[in-house]
Amino acid sequence: MMRRHGYRWKEGIAVALCAAAASGAHAQSSIRLTGLIDAYVGSNRLSGMSHGVTNVGPGGMSTSWFGLVGAEDLGDGMQAEFALTSFYKPDTGMQGRFPGDTMFSRDANIGLRGRFGAIHLGSYVSPNFFPAVRFNPFGNSTVVSPLLLHSYVQTNGDRFVWRNAIAGDTGWSNQVSYTTPEFHGLVADLHVQFGEAAGHAGKNNIGARLSYAQGPFAAAAYAQRVEVNNPLDAGGPVSALNTVGSPARQSAWFVGATYDFTAVKLFGTFQKTANSSNSSDKTGQLGASAPVGRGAVLLSWANTRRLGNPVGGTLSRNTVSFGYDYLLSKRVDLYVVGMFDKVTAQERATTAIVGLRQKF
Repeated sequence: MMRRHGYRWKEGIAVALCAAAASGAHAQSSIRLTGLIDAYVGSNRLSGMSHGVTNVGPGGMSTSWFGLVGAEDLGDGMQAEFALTSFYKPDTGMQGRFPGDTMFSRDANIGLRGRFGAIHLGSYVSPNFFPAVRFNPFGNSTVVSPLLLHSYVQTNGDRFVWRNAIAGDTGWSNQVSYTTPEFHGLVADLHVQFGEAAGHAGKNNIGARLSYAQGPFAAAAYAQRVEVNNPLDAGGPVSALNTVGSPARQSAWFVGATYDFTAVKLFGTFQKTANSSNSSDKTGQLGASAPVGRGAVLLSWANTRRLGNPVGGTLSRNTVSFGYDYLLSKRVDLYVVGMFDKVTAQERATTAIVGLRQKF
């Protein structure tokens, strides 16, 4: 009998300890430093430039960034989370992607995540970024990814200026976003950015994204209407740099898909923009990656056809990139990439780079 009571006493202590541990788990929090650094050496020349530049450059395969991310367990399957992350250039140590970029232009947001999905407030990724990055073999490279070059990079050549096809940047400030729970591989996102510019009441950005991944197949689509520049807006045209022909408003949509056959992974995307300046872009991209040794062979081609003002006709741009990305470890890779770029009535230009990237 004494043994039985002793057993119950020990069992009660065990239950109490488990309950205390569970209660403590609800208050668990984590904060970590994260990011990556990426630099290359090579020769860069885009169509419209009379001469190339041989240099040590930033972000051959990924724009370098660092910052703090954190989460705290609130119990009942809910957690609070935040992100403060900043872009930088490792070749010069300069903060940001370009002069005047804000300190936390990559992320400055706080949110709640639970069974209902996730809500974020602040500076957060835009609807267009993840689909463009995930559905081309060169990821988020703004140096050698044909899709990202056409979409997000303005070329200031001495012979020709290419205005980026997608307006509003890859992250939106002053944003409220909602992400649904995953349902059989399907996730939806809704984004609203308030303009908050004096004298421009009602000016805002809105967008939605749908993504699906199941087994070897993945697909995504987005639609957005952009009227606000990022990370800062001065009430002007929606362009990273307010060049001639930049529109006051842009509508854009995108579809993309990948299929992994193990021996080779295929990529395909199509996007279309319509601008208030009576111009439009249609951009298609095809790509492939194939595992070879400890790395992968990468290939991508993109074509953009630009119509209307200020082109005054049809302008075409074709870009092809090919390379090899070699894994030195799970977090470190060495890459070599060659690229050909050609715009209507401009000379074909060549880029060749060798770079090193480390995630942390």
